[in-house]
Amino acid sequence: MLPDIPSSHSYGSVRIELDRIVDVDEHRGLVPYYHFKVLDESSRVVGHINFRVGDTAHLRLIAGHVGYEIHSDFRGHSYSYDACLALSSVIRLWYMSVILTVDRGNLASERIIQKLGATFIDEVLVPPGDPAFTGVDRIKRRYEWIVPSGANPSKGHAARD
Repeated sequence: MLPDIPSSHSYGSVRIELDRIVDVDEHRGLVPYYHFKVLDESSRVVGHINFRVGDTAHLRLIAGHVGYEIHSDFRGHSYSYDACLALSSVIRLWYMSVILTVDRGNLASERIIQKLGATFIDEVLVPPGDPAFTGVDRIKRRYEWIVPSGANPSKGHAARD
């Protein structure tokens, strides 16, 4: 089980609040993670962001260390970008850099990853036997994100799209 961490972090127009720590079946290549709610300036839940801690082939090649989803009604406000930067102080407790992945063709997430300054590594096909395998060819684009240090994300303000 992962250790407790500070429960609230903010950056720009969002605050992330720890909702739960999830312990998983590591025999399938999954890793435990922190699940945060993403809230806007009015404290409305606009989505979630996860930080996965571990080192498995599934994490390195397919899932990545960070996963997020912003509800469709709230997209287009840079909430996922701000949430990633709010999460950076938590990530830095474990890693200097992390792997971010995106399905090829998910242009919105690709733009967020590029805006974060992550470096493209390669593309991989989700292999049979992987927990994310659906039986349909699915390609993941992998990036390395060197997590910012020195800045105080809780006091920062992100540039708007």
